[in-house]
Amino acid sequence: MKVASVVAALSLLAATPAATAELLPEIAVHLRAARYVPARTDFHWQGWIGGGASLLRASGTTAYFTADVETIIGDTLRTFEANQANYHLEAGVHQRLGGATATAFFHHVSRHYVDRPKTQAVDWNVLGARLVWPVRTGEDPIRVTVSVGHTTLASLVGYRWEGIAEVDAEPGRIGSAALFVRLNVRAVSIDPDPALDRGGFADASVEGGPRWSRDGRTLDLFASVERRNDIFLERAGRSDRALIGFRISYLR
Repeated sequence: MKVASVVAALSLLAATPAATAELLPEIAVHLRAARYVPARTDFHWQGWIGGGASLLRASGTTAYFTADVETIIGDTLRTFEANQANYHLEAGVHQRLGGATATAFFHHVSRHYVDRPKTQAVDWNVLGARLVWPVRTGEDPIRVTVSVGHTTLASLVGYRWEGIAEVDAEPGRIGSAALFVRLNVRAVSIDPDPALDRGGFADASVEGGPRWSRDGRTLDLFASVERRNDIFLERAGRSDRALIGFRISYLR
């Protein structure tokens, strides 16, 4: 009887984690391509490709990892050639807070030339927190994302604090498509390196267009205008520009 009771207790303990924990509950992939308007030397096209996975989920807490590659395409060496490849890696933990999601994250960015020599490391790490809040759900959803982080490493760029705010809204529909608008602002404080001497800055973008979503699949066709700093790797530079492109994402 005692042996049976011990076996039953051990079986219950073994079954409890399996009932509350999920391995790889979500996997996501995405692709973005856009054309700069007007195109300029070294900046004709921009591409993003990447994916991520929720690794383990238990009691509303999820550990995750994402990886993305941003590629800048121009025509300096050839008619169509990549000149920058920028890697974005992130690991963290999500926690559900009612309808919102809070995240503690570690984000790494490493920037590289393509087919060009590079002697100076250009990379940074940000340790921070993010909150995603669905202000409104239903047919005209609005989602707000805010994050703040501090660098643990900043080679050449001198970044210290980084704050990001984004609003994604679907204010109307045309047939099966929703019209979406996305606004993004990124503010960065800087401890300037003598080799890259400039002050803090703010990047901003606004984009909009039609969006089709179904069963975790989303297609955005968009036009955007943006102000982006540090567009070059090893020297200061800012650009105000427009982009026309598309974005595909899939979440399972």
